Amino acid sequence: MGNIAFVTDSTAYLTPEQANEYGIEVVPLSVLFGSETFREGVDLTAEQFYARLAHADKLPTTSQPTPGEFAAVFERLLKDHDSVLCLLLSGGLSGTVQSAEMAVKQVGGDVTVVDSRISSYGIAGPLLDGAALARQGGSKEDVLNLWRRELEEMHAYFVIDTLEYLHKGGRIGGASAVFGALLQIKPILTMNDGRIDLFEKVRTHRRAMERMLARFDEDARDGRPLQVGVVHSRRLEDAERLRQDLLARYPNVQADISELGPVIGTHTGPGVLALVYYPRLSSRRDGQ
Repeated sequence: MGNIAFVTDSTAYLTPEQANEYGIEVVPLSVLFGSETFREGVDLTAEQFYARLAHADKLPTTSQPTPGEFAAVFERLLKDHDSVLCLLLSGGLSGTVQSAEMAVKQVGGDVTVVDSRISSYGIAGPLLDGAALARQGGSKEDVLNLWRRELEEMHAYFVIDTLEYLHKGGRIGGASAVFGALLQIKPILTMNDGRIDLFEKVRTHRRAMERMLARFDEDARDGRPLQVGVVHSRRLEDAERLRQDLLARYPNVQADISELGPVIGTHTGPGVLALVYYPRLSSRRDGQ
């Protein structure tokens, strides 16, 4: 891995195997059920969270890591690395980026914080690409340039069962203006300027899936290599089926499956199925 250390937050939803393989440090956000606080991925798994959410009288809330938590990680990594690269959850959705930037001022050293302007696989894909590039001898500047290019061409489309969770959590951006009209439909959401926004409204789940896949086809049909994350919350079988369909139909696609955990799941609820994808600009990760 050379002299570069990598840091992200828990909403990248890396698997333990991915984090361990590349030595990526994960700083957790937290979910609060009343007076109880749980660190995502440490004290609360996705399965435990969704089971608890189903019976909660009141929606949980979420909180970002403190600057001190980031500072402790940065200080430790700087002892053994020349630089630290930190790719985090969109600043339009959370104050996590701001906490990390405050920590950089506390510790000094060569630490670069990058706002992904997205969440989940939109963080994980470029993060793992960058770690693989560093392992192959890429410099800090090489990794940052790769991230910039991948994030600029990132696409994300979410089919979601209900806007209730996003609306109550205040995370839905411009789409909140049409919330009342969307109660009886299946919206397709996207990321716009780092925030969640409405892409299209349709009346059935089947039609929403068809429209999302048609939009993906517009980007995939030209044959460019695409890296795809099939993202879900409590829809693993559907996600696996969709992944296999994409791999069979598009020889230019590589696809992973990622599940939304407690923090993002607080705002989306269960039942999400999404495609997050970008042009593959690097040699892919070892063995994938």
